[in-house]
Amino acid sequence: MKPIILGMELRRDALQVLCLPDPADKAEAARELYRRAQAGAPLDAAAELHAPTTVPGRPARPRLVPPAQVPQRSPFKPEGRAALLHAIAHIEFNAINLALDAVWRFEGMPEAFHHDWLLVAVREQPVCEVTVKLDVAPLAATELDVGVSV
Repeated sequence: MKPIILGMELRRDALQVLCLPDPADKAEAARELYRRAQAGAPLDAAAELHAPTTVPGRPARPRLVPPAQVPQRSPFKPEGRAALLHAIAHIEFNAINLALDAVWRFEGMPEAFHHDWLLVAVREQPVCEVTVKLDVAPLAATELDVGVSV
């Protein structure tokens, strides 16, 4: 994991973490944000923040393609099971992104709102981590694409 330098204010840091492309780095940084929130780190609920063009940060792979372009794989074969686990991890990664997005985007909300969304970001991580630990990549096709509606 690359070192992630976080500032002092939680909403600005949530935006910085949201922009990270690597899922493991994003997960660790989100856990650190939550630890800091629990320890009483400052949160400026009134700050007006602006998103850079890199929101949310995403890894280079899998490619995001229209659902019709994702190959069909049987869940009864190793490649299909790998693709299914990968898809579930991708859904959880998007849930982490959505939670971090809620932390930085909504100014003027009570601190509890932001803290609750940080907790959501942390609670969505186990599925991503389990999938990574299973190392499904060798079982999967070389091009594992994820379908998204465009």
